[in-house]
Parts: sequence; structure tokens; C-alpha cells
Amino acid sequence: MTETFVEVRKWKDSPPQPEALSAPLFTQKVAVAAPLLPPIDEVLESIRVILSQSCLTNGPAVEALEQAAALYLGVRECVAVSSCTAGLMLAQRVLGLRGEVIVPSFTFCATAHSLLWNGIQPVFVDCDPQTFNAGPEQIERAVTRRTSAILGVHIFGCPAPVRQLQELAARRRIALLFDGAHAFGAWAGATKIGVWGDATVFSLSPTKPLVAGEGGLIATGDSELAARLRLARNYGKEPDNTCSLLGLSARLTEMQAALALAGLPYVERGIQKRAALAEIYERHFRDAPGLRVQRPGFSCRSSRKDFAIVVDEARFGISRQRLEQALAADNIETRRYFDPPLHLQPLYRSFHEPGGEPLPVTERISTGVLCLPLHAGLEGNTVGRIAERVLSLARGPRRESTTQASTESVFLSKV
Repeated sequence: MTETFVEVRKWKDSPPQPEALSAPLFTQKVAVAAPLLPPIDEVLESIRVILSQSCLTNGPAVEALEQAAALYLGVRECVAVSSCTAGLMLAQRVLGLRGEVIVPSFTFCATAHSLLWNGIQPVFVDCDPQTFNAGPEQIERAVTRRTSAILGVHIFGCPAPVRQLQELAARRRIALLFDGAHAFGAWAGATKIGVWGDATVFSLSPTKPLVAGEGGLIATGDSELAARLRLARNYGKEPDNTCSLLGLSARLTEMQAALALAGLPYVERGIQKRAALAEIYERHFRDAPGLRVQRPGFSCRSSRKDFAIVVDEARFGISRQRLEQALAADNIETRRYFDPPLHLQPLYRSFHEPGGEPLPVTERISTGVLCLPLHAGLEGNTVGRIAERVLSLARGPRRESTTQASTESVFLSKV
């Protein structure tokens, strides 16, 4: 009797939530991201050749990747490096940046880390509520006599306003550099991301459109800049062992280059698949009160590296945290990219003192943002079920639709 009484009191004090009593929506975890890899046989032969030649760095695979990536992007030069962060650091050093550089606060910490490593002061600006990217109006207000460059970011693969930023940089006579970590394969109008600015740096890490395991690519139209970057990635050392500039050990290995080179023909297919999956999410969320999704600008193609929603608790009915917890209970992985934003991070607070330029859009987005699963390995019915689950959490008890799942599968079969 005593045990029964205790159990009754527990249920009375903490009534179980409906979703906690039901089985998880998925029996295995649905990953928020996964690498798009080429067939293993297409990589193994290159690896055998590399090992047989005993040339693991500064070899033909890196050179072939640079040439193929430049051709794909429509740029004069690509320089392969060990990471996107190292590429940003080297590009800033070779461009001679100093003083202040304007950068969005809503971005990954590595964007601003590259500035601190070069002794440059980041100046944080707000972002656009639709694209989540910093726009020319916000950036121009932050330009001072100490500004040496703009560091734009293509957030989640959504192109920043490249043409306007290039015009602004030219008018103010400052450099323009892009963190394109998410954006390999994205388009701005009729031109691929990578053509604009002094240089664009892409990431080749596992969640990106093109994968090398780790690594990066610096795209530029300046052959002289590319030559100096190739020196800089190898300590800044000339062929005669003299050092003409301060560099790093930032080489991409031959085996990493071989993996990326084999994966390059699959980039377009991967982007199209993610775009089709993103469209399923968008159809579900189009009229959902309290849910906002990222909207690329007119005539832009996002690489769809991530699919982000922004939750307005007052209108949606539950908080971002509650949604995140409920989806985790259903084996649906999510990520809070990027919360807190950089200007509220302990490392960067001193660069954005109280009383400075307010960043209200950044703060609203970061406190509500949640990235849902999106990668080329997902099927349309899985994405449809996730979207329905998100909506059902605001409506109440779970409601699933097998008809909807079937429709999504038919839709994706055309991709």
C-alpha cells in the first residue's frame, strides 16, 4: 500500500508528458548532418598510387584538386590548405590586414578566431532577419578609419549580398574576404560563390558540401595572391629555404586531396538532394505561426549546408529548448547554431561593450535557432515525419500521416 501511495503522489506532482509515454518516432538516431562520400573504389586506387609514390604532401593530388575546384567554381586559382580557419588566417596575413575588420556576430567562432590570431580587432554587426547574413547597411555603419576589411560570411550556405559588399569595399578602398565554409557550390545570381572579393575560403570538413575529412580551399582571382598563399601554407618558405613572409604549416595532405577530388563530381547531386529535402521542410512550415526559416536572397542558390528554423515561443506554443528536448526523445538530433552569438561569448565581450551598436536581430535569431537534420543520406519521408513532429509538438499529441510520407518519397524520386 505504501509503495502504491508514493507512486500516486509522484504522478500527481509531475504528470508525464504525452510524448514521454509513447515510443520514439525513430528507433535509431537521425543525424543532423552526415558526410557525402564518393564510392570507396573511386578513392582506393588514388590512395594506392599516393602510397606507392611515397609523396604524402605537396604532390599531384593536391595540385589536381586545386585545378578541378577552380574550374568548378569558375575562379582563376584555388589554394588547398589544412582547414578553413588556417585559410582565413593566411589570407588575412598575406593581404596585410590590420586594425579593425567588420564581421557578423552570427557566425561560427572560427570566423573571428582567425582575426584574433592576426592581432586584428573584430567589429561585430547585426544580420538580416531573412538571410541571417550581415548586409551592406549594417556593415557600412561600422566602417571607420581603422577598418582594413570586411569579412563576410555565407551562413548555412546562403549567399551573402556579394555584389553590394564588393561595391562597398571598392568605394571605401578596403579589402573584402569571405568565410565560405558552408557555401561550396552556392550561387549568387549566375555566378558561383568564390568569384567575389579578394578571396573566399571554403571548408572541406565532414558536414560540408565537399569533403576531404578536414581541409580547406582558398578561391581567388589574383594569381599573385595565390602564389603567396602557397608559400604561406608551407611556413612562408621559399624554394631556397629563405622565409619571405610569416606562414604556417597548413598543407592539405595528398590523401585528403584524393578524397575531395573523388567527391567533387557528387557535389551537385548532394546540393540538389538537400534542396529537395529543404523544400519539404519549407512546405510544412510555411504557415506555421511562430516558426521562421532562412530565406536566400532573390536569384541565389544556397548550398543548404544546414536547415535552420527560428522558434518564437510566444507564437509557436513551446520553447526552443522544449522542442529540442522532445525531438531528442524521438531520436532526432538537432544543433543550436549559433547560440550564443560571438558578441556575447566570453572571449569576445570586450570587443562589443555595452552602449555599442545594438544587435537585436542577431540576439533574437540566436536564442530561437535550431538546425534540423539535413543531409544527402536522408529520405523525403524521414524529413516529412520530422516536420510533422515539430508541428505536432505545438499542437499537442502526436499525429502522423502515412499519406504525407508517401507523397514526399514520390517527390524526391524525381531528384
